[in-house]
Amino acid sequence: MLTAVAAIAGALTIGAWMLVSWGSRRRQPWLMAPLAVAAVLLIVLGVPGWSLLPVLLLAAGTFTELVVGSREPPDLRTGEPDAPLSTERWAAAVAAPFRTALAEPWDEVERPQLRRRYRRALEREWGVVDRASLLATVERLWAELHSGGDADLHVDFAAATLRGRPGAGAAGERVVRLSPEQAARLRAVTGAEPGTDSVVIAAHQWWRAAQIIRLACGGASLEWLSRVETRSLLRRTATDLQRRYTGWQQLAEAFHGGYLLTYAQRGPGWERTWTALGLLAFDPASPWHRLPWDMPLDRVPYEGGLPSALPN
Repeated sequence: MLTAVAAIAGALTIGAWMLVSWGSRRRQPWLMAPLAVAAVLLIVLGVPGWSLLPVLLLAAGTFTELVVGSREPPDLRTGEPDAPLSTERWAAAVAAPFRTALAEPWDEVERPQLRRRYRRALEREWGVVDRASLLATVERLWAELHSGGDADLHVDFAAATLRGRPGAGAAGERVVRLSPEQAARLRAVTGAEPGTDSVVIAAHQWWRAAQIIRLACGGASLEWLSRVETRSLLRRTATDLQRRYTGWQQLAEAFHGGYLLTYAQRGPGWERTWTALGLLAFDPASPWHRLPWDMPLDRVPYEGGLPSALPN
């Protein structure tokens, strides 16, 4: 009886440890391999009682890695540093702040290790729980982006405020009070001189193309979108965005301003993405500095609507 209990507990713990180690970007989880080997050997040698000790230590170490790994600070990481330029890689760079906030490779469209995070985040932020709701949300975002003229965002450094409409066609104007750090970041990212009292960020709503790309990556990781559908959606969004902005600098300005205007709430997730935005905007290793904005992209026929970009 004890042998069966030890074997089941050991198998479950070792399985959990392997999953956590595989999904982690740190080396530390793999250093617990001797504990897994010891647990197996003790069971095989007929001393199941003693095997529970390495099993417990392995379980504790695995839980610790889950906690510590989730608190890893935002970091610029890439899965394939020398990968050739491609439309999918360019599109992934647009949404890089969301992956950088998690210290995950920004250039991997499908990331099965993030399925649980994607499932929670998509449901919490968008109400997306399956393929149908994902496609409906993407369609809605696409329609909002193309529903009217460009929306400008006004940054008043003297009053430390940011005001504008969340998107073209949106009713009412929103005003956000800026902290000293946020005002300094906006001054730096827009290149405003110290004596400049205000700046205008034009067509800021197009930063939301990054949200469509994030939804596409989530749909691919959760297997709600096929690879053909994901590739088509990334290409459609990337080519559309490339026509709207002149470079990564304009995207960085719009992303900073639009993110502040859209998400008034603050919290750990918000702070991590804000920190990641700073890395993308100013770190020389950032894809926003290394990838050419005007590189040729694979295009899909433009017919004005999104569904044609998602073949069945």
